[in-house]
Amino acid sequence: MPPGITVGAVTSAALRHALTDPGEPVLRFLPDHVNELLAALDAPPRLAAHLRAVHDVACQLAEALAQQCPQLAFDASAVLYGAATHDIGKTLHTDELSAPGSAHEPAGYQLLLQHGIDPALARFARTHAS
Repeated sequence: MPPGITVGAVTSAALRHALTDPGEPVLRFLPDHVNELLAALDAPPRLAAHLRAVHDVACQLAEALAQQCPQLAFDASAVLYGAATHDIGKTLHTDELSAPGSAHEPAGYQLLLQHGIDPALARFARTHAS
């Protein structure tokens, strides 16, 4: 189980599994504060699993860019945060988990702002489709 996630903090066994199971292939865990936010929002397990997969790929890409193009300046921590939270608005628009839609984008931005996230980081939820 990753640090920061306690059994009692996650309301459903399926969400706990999505956030804490290493998976096959093994996926990196989301940052603690993202796990806590997803638990507080009682996020759909499918969304948590998706965010972990996207975050893992973003980590791999950021590591490869840093190694292959060390002169390239980019804010890896911001990119990784964006990957970990880009679809968080789907906690409010669950129909968009399996159907097209963009209502989750501004909703996710507002949701992150309401939870004290810096607008520069919250913007990924609003702009990831564009």
